[in-house]
Amino acid sequence: MILADKIIEERKKNGWTQEDLAQKLGVSRQSVSKWESAGAIPDLKKIIQLADLFGVSTDYLLKDEVEKENTETICDTDCELHRVSMEEANAYMNEKKKQHLCLRMRQLCVY
Repeated sequence: MILADKIIEERKKNGWTQEDLAQKLGVSRQSVSKWESAGAIPDLKKIIQLADLFGVSTDYLLKDEVEKENTETICDTDCELHRVSMEEANAYMNEKKKQHLCLRMRQLCVY
């Protein structure tokens, strides 16, 4: 899939008109129309903005052979997923290690 098709797909997926997308990027609706018809290519700054707006990588937008990563995860149980920073993930893992160590210490005291 080429860049033009990806812009159309992602814009529609978000429920935006060309005018909506243009406003978010600070360009004219005609610019978005040209990008979507492959009559022009957005500059690098706009491609980065598009990737951020759509929540995709610049590789996905620019490389025809790169498909979007499947971010859907199927859970066996009802679960809610959310993004966390590396710091939050590390803090969580450290807390789990402490809990495991405390549990292990209790088991040693019991036996």
